[in-house]
Amino acid sequence: MPLRLLVCVALLCLFPLPRSGHASPVIEEQTVYYRFHARSQKEIWNRIIAGSPNGLTQVAGQHAVNVATTEWELKLHYTIEGGFQKCSLRDVRPHLKITIRLPHWENKWEADPLLAENWDRYVRMVSSHEDIHRQYAIKMAEEVHQELTQLESQRRCHDLEAEISRTRDRVIGKFNARNKWFDAKEFVYQKQLVWF
Repeated sequence: MPLRLLVCVALLCLFPLPRSGHASPVIEEQTVYYRFHARSQKEIWNRIIAGSPNGLTQVAGQHAVNVATTEWELKLHYTIEGGFQKCSLRDVRPHLKITIRLPHWENKWEADPLLAENWDRYVRMVSSHEDIHRQYAIKMAEEVHQELTQLESQRRCHDLEAEISRTRDRVIGKFNARNKWFDAKEFVYQKQLVWF
């Protein structure tokens, strides 16, 4: 065996090529701001209640304002190849779209400097909270991708499609539960804060 071929074979053993037909998830992210003008703490909260993504909701048995949200949409793109007594999944490509909605106080420089400073601190906390939801969404897409690429071929394509749906729903359910747990834990923490 020539030395060049031997080196190429050795490199393939050390750095194997990715499995064909299984690319990484496509992740598309955007941040959208709902803007408002205010001059006092009371006006800030009135504007947030009026402009927040979901208004008032029930959290842990109490009303809470959704100051910010992280929304995601997961679409699955794949090919099913069917043959005699064998149906296989190919070209799995989840597409995740994440939208984070945050408040933006446009005229904060006109307000009391201490209020503006407290607002900045509060918005950093809210942004960090939403980033955890963002990370959960990305991990969810990666886990859906990983589990789908490992699905075994089935005798019938209908059975494979059912397994794809069950896998997707199971992983999404797991991460929805994590998000709810995280929000409940953070709600208890946030109730004890004097935000600004």
